[in-house]
Amino acid sequence: MKKTLLLVALMILIMITTSCQKPEEITLSKYFQAMKAKDRDTMAAMAAEPMALEFKSWSMVSSDEPVSEDLILQQLIAGMTDLKKKKDTQIGVVKDKKDALDILKTNLEETRGRRQKAELQKQIEAGEAELAMETQNYKQAQVEYTQMKNQVEIEKKMVTMSTSIEQNQELMTGKAVTIKTIVRVTTASGDKDYVFLLRKYELINPLTNKVAPNRFIILKIQPKEDFEQGK
Repeated sequence: MKKTLLLVALMILIMITTSCQKPEEITLSKYFQAMKAKDRDTMAAMAAEPMALEFKSWSMVSSDEPVSEDLILQQLIAGMTDLKKKKDTQIGVVKDKKDALDILKTNLEETRGRRQKAELQKQIEAGEAELAMETQNYKQAQVEYTQMKNQVEIEKKMVTMSTSIEQNQELMTGKAVTIKTIVRVTTASGDKDYVFLLRKYELINPLTNKVAPNRFIILKIQPKEDFEQGK
């Protein structure tokens, strides 16, 4: 009987303690528990870029007011679509320039007149310069498209981590709520402050018009001095 009462009291204490914690503090507590247990799977499920720290203890120093913003996934996907069109158009320009250059080179081989050869050579040199420029433009378009595609994939991954929703994310409305938290970590070398950026996605189901279940995930873990210097 005493053991049962003790267990009930312990459970009530845990519930009271948890209810007094801020949502971001609960997430941080679970993450540090996973770090201490070296549970990399749990860490990977909670953080976009997991970081493992050897620590003795930790404490939350401060937590900024939550910042709510409109979802950006639709905007990112639209940007990716535009960049793909730009990339595909540019590769067509490169192909046309190359075809025109090949024709000039063929004409040069077939021409016998010195003056005509000289004129064709000038055109070839100009064509080669244009081809090099348009090829560089294509490479830049490819880089921009790849970067935007990566952003879309990262955003989708974070939405899934926060909501467990994998399909049709771009069809939903809602808000992204971000919190910046300062955490003091005590290691064998002493105390060090880290910035933890946390975010949750409040997606609204278009059929029910209700916010889907969600949780905070960790976007970034960075030493405070590096964060403030924009590294």
